Parts: sequence; C-alpha cells; structure tokens
Amino acid sequence: MTYTQEDMPWTIEGVTPDIIVNPHAIPSRMTIGQLIECIMGKVAAHMGKEGDATPFTDVTVDNISKALHKCGYQMRGFERMYNGHTGRPLTAMIFLGPTYYQRLKHMVDDKIHSRGRGPVQILTRQPAEGRSRDGGLRFGEMERDCMIAHGAANFLKERLFDQSDAYR
Repeated sequence: MTYTQEDMPWTIEGVTPDIIVNPHAIPSRMTIGQLIECIMGKVAAHMGKEGDATPFTDVTVDNISKALHKCGYQMRGFERMYNGHTGRPLTAMIFLGPTYYQRLKHMVDDKIHSRGRGPVQILTRQPAEGRSRDGGLRFGEMERDCMIAHGAANFLKERLFDQSDAYR
C-alpha cells in the first residue's frame, strides 16, 4: 500500500514512519537483532552519539531500555500514534525507531531463467545443470502435486512421461 504523508500515522512529536513493517515478519525471519538495533538507534539519535548493540559487546536490551527511559520514552520503544485519517489515537502501542535499510543488488533480469528445450548430458540424457549452461529446472514432487490439484493431467503426462522418459 502507498499512502500520502498526510494519511500516515504520526506521533505526538509529529514523526511519521517511512516504512511500516508487518510484525509477523520479525519472528519468521528471526531478525530480533533488527529490533535491538532499532531501540539502540533511537537512544543514539536522541543523545547525539554513536551506538553499538552488536552481539560482540556487553550491551544488553535492559541497558538500552533504561537509557531509552532516561530519554523520556517508554522502556521498550513503544509510542502512542495517531490515525492519519481521523486524528484519533490508535488503540495499540506501536514500536517505532530508526532502522537502516539497503537496496539489494538482486534484480529480476539477472535471475530469470526458463527453458523449453536445450542441451542434455551425453551419459544420462538428463538436462544440463545451471542457468549459465541453459540447464533444466527440476519438476519435483511438490510441483507435481500442485499440477494434480489443478487438474492438469495432460500437461503432467506430456512433461513427466512423453518428454521425459522416451529415448529416440
């Protein structure tokens, strides 16, 4: 979703987030360090100093929380935010803080790969391996089950029997 600046939620200090992250993304990706970095960044930004919350230091979440509380914030970094449409306070406390993001260099044009026909190995007569060799993509059990569920019987017969097993 894309919202205008006026429609974004805001804090009592007038801060609006640049990015809103779904909280379910944190445990599934096991990026707890991002949360620690976020509250440490909030303390460092408020004090005007550099902060280091890497795992190789003796800094703990409790130490960071106490420093954040001394700066006048809630100990775990939560803040009251207000709805950008109505101006009413949101019912939940929101975890808010600075986080550093980089754009990944992975581009779709560099990753995309497909093959209809192509080179095969002489000994096994199986498709060559790898994108650089114009290799084949494995059609595994899960892909097969998906095609069965979608009722693509003719496609399965063609791909898994006629085009696969026959040696001419």
